Amino acid sequence: MRIWVLLRPIILIFAAAPCLCWAQKANLTIDQIVARMQQASTAERTGTPGYTVTREYWLSAADAPQPASDVVAQVTFIPPSDKQYVIVKAEGNERGAGIVRKVLDHEAAMAGRWRLHDISRDNYDFALLGHETIAGHDCYVLELSPKREAVELIRGKAWVNAQNFHLIRVAGETVKSPSMWLKKLTVTLNFGQVNGVWLETSTRAVADVRFVGPHVLTSREIDVETDALSARARSPRLQQRSSSHLASEAADWVAH
Repeated sequence: MRIWVLLRPIILIFAAAPCLCWAQKANLTIDQIVARMQQASTAERTGTPGYTVTREYWLSAADAPQPASDVVAQVTFIPPSDKQYVIVKAEGNERGAGIVRKVLDHEAAMAGRWRLHDISRDNYDFALLGHETIAGHDCYVLELSPKREAVELIRGKAWVNAQNFHLIRVAGETVKSPSMWLKKLTVTLNFGQVNGVWLETSTRAVADVRFVGPHVLTSREIDVETDALSARARSPRLQQRSSSHLASEAADWVAH
């Protein structure tokens, strides 16, 4: 009994520690959370070295047991805003490689125009919905309300790491449909640190296509190399296309 009497205060202190930690974090206002998130995003953007990521994509009908296409691409980022890619493998339906090219064309074009789709006060109004744990990280859950109709903006939620204020996840529906053929496009983007770089680690996009039904495009990072000089040496040269059509092409990938 005496041992329990001695240990009980210690046990209660450790048991209460997570609650106390969240109580301290809960004192932050939504404006403070967003400000720190934007500071973390700026530091990440200015401090990111050159890197090459190998990314695998799968395209399938929503109810298909196996993907119709399997595509692997290498994407090279050269600071401050140059993104280039090359397709290194394409199996299954040829349509898959064409869709991935459209997505990567758009990604490359938007790399230098990140302010147009950044999760920031310029593009969104925010509200604090609560707290959740994502992949072992304590997160603030923010409501995203786009300030304008644009294909690149998402109406949904963002999960922000409560320790370092990096984005962990963004999920929702694009605020504007890029094509008359799409009834709805929902996306989930997951982020994490790989070899010292905070980047998108996986995605899932579900397009509800008129007369065809839902189709799913998923991706995941399978390798990241962070040598800036070798990234520049390896980087393939894109034949850039007119950017005026890239936004719509990137999102109506199943409509054609």
